[in-house]
Amino acid sequence: MTKKPKVFFTSNVFTLDEIGSNKRISEDLRNTIKNLWHQLKQIVDIEIYNGRFPETSEIQAYIKETDPIILGCHLSHPIPAKIIQSSNLIAVCTATVGYNHIQIPNENNVLITHTPGVLHEAVADYTIALIMSNLRNLIDLHNYVWAGNWNPSEKWDMDQNLSNSLRNQVLGIIGLGEIGSEIAKRLRKYKIKIIYYDIQRRINLENQLPNLEYFDNLEALFREADIISLHVPLNEKTENFIDRNLLKLMKHNSLLINTARGKVLNLQDFLNLLEKGEIFVNFALDVYPEEPIDKNTLKRIKAIKKLQPGIRINLMPHNASADADTRAKMVILFLQDIIKLIKSKNLEDLKRVHLIPEQKNKLQEVNWRIKKYWLQH
Repeated sequence: MTKKPKVFFTSNVFTLDEIGSNKRISEDLRNTIKNLWHQLKQIVDIEIYNGRFPETSEIQAYIKETDPIILGCHLSHPIPAKIIQSSNLIAVCTATVGYNHIQIPNENNVLITHTPGVLHEAVADYTIALIMSNLRNLIDLHNYVWAGNWNPSEKWDMDQNLSNSLRNQVLGIIGLGEIGSEIAKRLRKYKIKIIYYDIQRRINLENQLPNLEYFDNLEALFREADIISLHVPLNEKTENFIDRNLLKLMKHNSLLINTARGKVLNLQDFLNLLEKGEIFVNFALDVYPEEPIDKNTLKRIKAIKKLQPGIRINLMPHNASADADTRAKMVILFLQDIIKLIKSKNLEDLKRVHLIPEQKNKLQEVNWRIKKYWLQH
């Protein structure tokens, strides 16, 4: 009898006791997760880290001890190339859209799957909420009331605490992929001007949305936009993509939103410009170069707010996709792909899993490790 292959999960968040039992998730999705776990247990031996955030050394030790062929992880679990290279892994599966936490070995013969096409609606909603919250200054106004500063002489003042609505704003979207496109679609009814920059022009979407305009010049977009929202993946080309030169072009009292990845924005450049008073830009951040946010960075942001209290700031804990059903759908894709990989027999079967784009495009060209697994099973 052939021995069951082993799968190692770097977190217990994927389990029935955790996400599979979360009452915030709709019952049908919980049942789907339950069924997938039943299927998975029939075909593999499963090792699960007892916790949520293992150290890299712990992940390495688990892999060395248990010798899995598939590793399941998420964004908070950095997977260095040396761990992949020195193992017998045939695939690394992540329950995230982005996969920059997985360092691809030079040989690049270990499959990597992710979970695209799931979180764009949740992140679009969240981004719009951040825009609205910042434009209407909801955080500062809440804190004003919470601190007991609203006194009888200010029952309803006609011109104190005036803010802005979306009307007459120009929204600049950097990266018109799944999330950026969803934001543009959802804001269609507001009839605001939306300009975008992307490596590809989206003619079809422009035809659907007459208020959508393509900019092939990033500097021009930064000069014109009242709101700039970042939606590009993190890679070698986009790290520190939004730097001092671009940030200095932003309008006075404009708004910068980042729900993409922390390192897309050169945060040091941004804070330096704010501290020196070279720009006056409101901002809402859900992601940071270091997570949780570095204490010194937080201290600097608080000092900026104290020095310029009129700057509106929203700091969130990397929560844009934290909609219960969205997270459940991500885990469902994640588990489905692992099952498909285990049951696969040939390259044709791999077309049914959510391989990262750069691997999907080279499926026929690489001598994947999984081929050896097929011969043995």
